[in-house]
Amino acid sequence: MSLLRQLLISVTLAIVVILAGVMIFSIGSARQYLDTQLQAQSDSTATSLALTLSQPSNQDPSVRELLIAVLFDSGEFRVAEFLDPTGRILVRRQLNDSDGAAGAAPGWFSHLLPMARHEAQRQVSNGWNQLGVVRLEANDAYARDSLWNSSVRIVLLTVAAGVLWGLFVLALMRWLRRAIQDDVMARVQAMARTEGGSDLPPVRHPAMVELREVSQIITSTHKQVRATASEREARIESLQLELNRDQTTGLANRKYFMNEFRRVLEQSDPHQAQGGHVMLFRQCDLQAINQTVSRRVVDQWLTNMGQLVQRILVDRLGSEAWLGRLNGSDFAFLMPMVPGPVAVRIAQFVGEMLQAQRIQLGHAGLCRWRQALTDYEPGEDLSNVLSRLDEALMRAESAGHENVEYLPGAALQSLAGGRGSGEQVWRELLRDALAENWFELDTAPDRFSPAGGSRRIGMLMVREPGASEPLSGYLFMPPAVRLGISAACDVRGVELALSWLRSQPGELVLRVSLASILNDEFLDDVTARLGPAPEEAARLVVELDSYGLVADRERVVAFVAALRKHGVRLGLRSFAEQPEALLYLHEVHPEYLRVSGNLLAAQAESAGARRLLEAIQETARDVGAAVDLTAGS
Repeated sequence: MSLLRQLLISVTLAIVVILAGVMIFSIGSARQYLDTQLQAQSDSTATSLALTLSQPSNQDPSVRELLIAVLFDSGEFRVAEFLDPTGRILVRRQLNDSDGAAGAAPGWFSHLLPMARHEAQRQVSNGWNQLGVVRLEANDAYARDSLWNSSVRIVLLTVAAGVLWGLFVLALMRWLRRAIQDDVMARVQAMARTEGGSDLPPVRHPAMVELREVSQIITSTHKQVRATASEREARIESLQLELNRDQTTGLANRKYFMNEFRRVLEQSDPHQAQGGHVMLFRQCDLQAINQTVSRRVVDQWLTNMGQLVQRILVDRLGSEAWLGRLNGSDFAFLMPMVPGPVAVRIAQFVGEMLQAQRIQLGHAGLCRWRQALTDYEPGEDLSNVLSRLDEALMRAESAGHENVEYLPGAALQSLAGGRGSGEQVWRELLRDALAENWFELDTAPDRFSPAGGSRRIGMLMVREPGASEPLSGYLFMPPAVRLGISAACDVRGVELALSWLRSQPGELVLRVSLASILNDEFLDDVTARLGPAPEEAARLVVELDSYGLVADRERVVAFVAALRKHGVRLGLRSFAEQPEALLYLHEVHPEYLRVSGNLLAAQAESAGARRLLEAIQETARDVGAAVDLTAGS
């Protein structure tokens, strides 16, 4: 119950008590007045009648009876009688209830407010001689009727006053509620709805001092709430930026990017659900960059990279695409509803920009970006898309080229046979392949043979029992490098290469990964297998990525020197991507250099590309190496 209602009910109860008291006292006073009047009337009448009967002319019994009858017939007395001195009734007149003595007042009222008996008696004498006694009892029927009528009028007046007060209370409560609703509740609700963001409705009852004071307090509170809300919104926005943005670049962080990506994949509306593409690019040398230049410069460089990529996306796709930083060296952006050819062109454009903005790492050359691209379909599981993207990135890292590695979902399923592409799947597959010897060697003609002889390129394969097609090293070597078991795979490749050379004439080119060379046990395992087969080792050519000569020159030079003792020769691929390797050709004396088709295509339009190609050819002649210009690798 509200305080206002309690107050009004209390006042109403007090007024009811007051009205009831007034009514009771008014009726009691009226009854007392009527009792007094009846008693006085009885006394005066009895006195007058006694004096009249004391007259000698009225002492005749018949006259006496006549006078008493006349007085009784007036109806003002209930009993009128004359007694002799001994108390014997000589004349008696009495009014019965059937004769109207009860009056109009109801019986319950007469019992509730009874009237006193109003009797009066006087002596009648003749001189000193006593003749008798006159006794009168007043008829209170008229007094009760008068008291009843008066009581009815008082009750009606009291009830009318109560009804009027009740109506007044109802009107007052309604008015107060409306005033409170308009000036208090409505303003508070407006303040709650707008959270202090807009003005409050005006005060409609300024005449009420109490409400005016409350309205002033509400207005003051509203100003404080508005200030607090502004501070809170600023704080929330700041926290959202901290939670959803990378502090260095200002791009979306991993958590926000993945949540948005998951939301796109789980789009419930079939009309809005659209496929698209996602690109991941990684800075492979971030640790070396941090050791080469200051942290502030690195942060600014990464920020500039993010801004440049963002500008490309906005120019090509508008606001549809968005970019995020997944960790220190990984960045990714979504391209919703973008078809494959358009996504590939945009990815290549981004890749070209990244290559143009690389940082010099001292003698190790320029830092490396590796890019991976894949598609996604509505309803596809996020983990599948990320696994496919990670697979493409592993291939890009293993291949060592600067192109975007595009791995659509359909291509991965067809190549991997629906096996899956997570690290755990690859770990189990390669572990079983090493344990069960599922490796085999496939060969293809090498279009470039410097000596004019027959040379073939060996390709390490894994044939899983029951599989229709074997897995090429292009598929399983990137995860093998990631899992740290590439050395074991390359050792198995050397064994298969020597076995092939025992049964086949000509030379064989076998590619070896840099990760295997960096393994401490790999060189011993390879030399242990080359020692018993000097004739086959003399026809073996080990081909390395040129980046290895720049990234870890000492280990690569030592590995090449150890192989040369067994007659194994060296070939370098992807040489155009690592022109810094020209500085170290004299230390390894390769058999040949493979130059990518990109450099060959660019020499027609770029003077720098032509000069680079000329420098490669000239340096190769100086160290006795041939240059493969037939195709890109």
